[in-house]
Amino acid sequence: MCPNNAFDGVFSEHVLEHLYIDEALLLLKEIFRILKPGGTLRLSVPDLDFRVKEYLADKQDVNKKNLANEHIRKLTQEWLHLSVWDYDRLHYELESLGFVSIQRSSCGNGRDPLLLFDLKERAFESLYVEASKPA
Repeated sequence: MCPNNAFDGVFSEHVLEHLYIDEALLLLKEIFRILKPGGTLRLSVPDLDFRVKEYLADKQDVNKKNLANEHIRKLTQEWLHLSVWDYDRLHYELESLGFVSIQRSSCGNGRDPLLLFDLKERAFESLYVEASKPA
């Protein structure tokens, strides 16, 4: 077990979606515990908003509408995904756990250069969020 307030930052890329919501919240609570005051959490997940927009666009395309549901399958079933996330849900849960300065980010851009390990090949489908433990 890690001690409280042990780390300046935590990076999590495409992990939360492999956990049920209650398990993901326990992980985020644990991250909050081990972060130093003022420490940063950087996370990315598959972006629910992106997949829904792609689905809706393909439903309007006569050549793509028959397979539009692939966007939803990729989000909910591919790679053993167990939960889905959008910015509003992440913001709500992070704030509920005590995180502050919660904001969207983007691939390769963030508060702490030591946490920028983003896989560029996943950027198109990823939601990036950063949050801090209060100082």
